[in-house]
Amino acid sequence: MLYSQEQQSLKSLRRRWSLTALLCALFLLTFHRLLLASWEKIYADRWLGLAGIALAYLLFVLWRGLSHNRRPGEAGLLPRFGSGNAMTLLRGALLTALTGFLFAPWPPDWLAWAPGIVYMLATLADFLDGYLARVTHYTTRMGEILDMSFDGWGVLVASLLAIQYGQVPGWYMAVALARPAFLVGIWLRQRLQLPVHELQPSVRRRAFAGVQMGFLFFVLMPVFSPPGTSIAAAVFALPFLVGFVIDWLGVYGRVKSQHSAGETKLDPRKDLLLRWLPVGLRFSAVILLAGQLISWSSAGGVSSTSTAMLLMLMAQTTVMLLLALGVSGRIAAILGLCIVGIQQTFTGLMLGSAALLVILTAILYLGTGSLSLWQPEERLIHQRAGERPS
Repeated sequence: MLYSQEQQSLKSLRRRWSLTALLCALFLLTFHRLLLASWEKIYADRWLGLAGIALAYLLFVLWRGLSHNRRPGEAGLLPRFGSGNAMTLLRGALLTALTGFLFAPWPPDWLAWAPGIVYMLATLADFLDGYLARVTHYTTRMGEILDMSFDGWGVLVASLLAIQYGQVPGWYMAVALARPAFLVGIWLRQRLQLPVHELQPSVRRRAFAGVQMGFLFFVLMPVFSPPGTSIAAAVFALPFLVGFVIDWLGVYGRVKSQHSAGETKLDPRKDLLLRWLPVGLRFSAVILLAGQLISWSSAGGVSSTSTAMLLMLMAQTTVMLLLALGVSGRIAAILGLCIVGIQQTFTGLMLGSAALLVILTAILYLGTGSLSLWQPEERLIHQRAGERPS
């Protein structure tokens, strides 16, 4: 009887696999028609070929994962994907579209926004799939397999596109290859029968990955340009790569995790630094932003400002207030980085703007520390969406 149920569930999943293949193929063909309307045929056809190869990879991973569509600790095979896995597959379909833009120039006109928007939607789906799986109690091993496969895929393709479009330097390839190299290293150690130590869950790891994906989304938009994006690439990539080195040393056994009941134990001196360093960064950013406003006002910019510049001034003033008060500081840092990126497009990158890039990125990673009035974004970093507090 159990065997019969297993077979019926597997047949149901295979039908859903076929439907997924059909829907993804229709999605790519429709996207291709849109590209043909505004892009050279050679590039649109190249996009379709690469996206088709990526779709074959997606369907292969899904087919291999069908037999793992089970809840943790349960033996029964679930006959449906569930809303969480469906969102993950939507994310995979978007990544196939993103892959198609490789090895071609940045599309013209309105299509220039397409890679960034597609990656933004894929990143949003990455957030929603886990949330839906948890709130519907439909977390499965198949979902974990798909999620891990798509994580490295998305960052790899987005990084390659950022390099291809000249938004970041060639050395940024290290970010693109960090996860694949990490997984290959683990595989080699297992093949050589060397010890592989298990990594403990890490808030730092999840936060750094999220920040990196956010950065890639912004540099794929045709708004920001070098040298600002090149400097931002350095300050965003360094913590990300250092995190991978720390994790590798953990796998190797050179660094021991200090976890107790799921929480990281910090050295008191490090805890003090992490609480008060962001305070100094916040007020340094406020001083630099205020200096920009004073300089611009004294040059007569306020009286002759356009509507766009007035909005920029309002946004910059808002960032200063939020940072000074410690209200949604990480979100304020993102807004501040956008402002700096837009400004340097028109005025060039000044020393003060470069310093702001570094300081605001540090706030984005570290938070606002002590003397903060409201930090709602911290909950998303320390607790996954849809997860019940322990």
